[in-house]
Amino acid sequence: MPIETPHRAPRTNRDQADRAKQGIRVFSGLGQRDLLASNRLETAGPGWRMLIRNPWYTGTHLSTVTSMRITVNGHPVPEENTLISLRGQTLPIACAKAMHELWWGMGEVAELFLTDPALSGVLAEKNVVNIDIDMRTTFSYGFPDDTLPYRLTGEMEFEK
Repeated sequence: MPIETPHRAPRTNRDQADRAKQGIRVFSGLGQRDLLASNRLETAGPGWRMLIRNPWYTGTHLSTVTSMRITVNGHPVPEENTLISLRGQTLPIACAKAMHELWWGMGEVAELFLTDPALSGVLAEKNVVNIDIDMRTTFSYGFPDDTLPYRLTGEMEFEK
């Protein structure tokens, strides 16, 4: 009669590429859960406002946001029509990668302003919003190009 061996957890893969894939999966899951600080799009000045939370596990310089792409109901919002605001300092998202002085604290909520006039014809009561953020890590976790990609899809409400 064979002796049963207790089930053992698979060994941790020490391969750097596998660890990077696992890290991306874990951090992206956290971003999916925590990135949206609200499920509402609101009218604000010449556009619309949404709230996002720093998805990284610690505070970081705003310059680590190397790109941010937002799509609302399939409509891509041009980068030049996306502004980010932290503690009253508002700047185009394209300038964020050069903003080393502005710290984005862990869990801190930032305002995103979408000023694309085409959104007025796209927004509905319920909206599917895709947010793709690439954040450069401040030291190597083994992610490709030391960049962590967050990919989020969420539903946001809007009252006309």
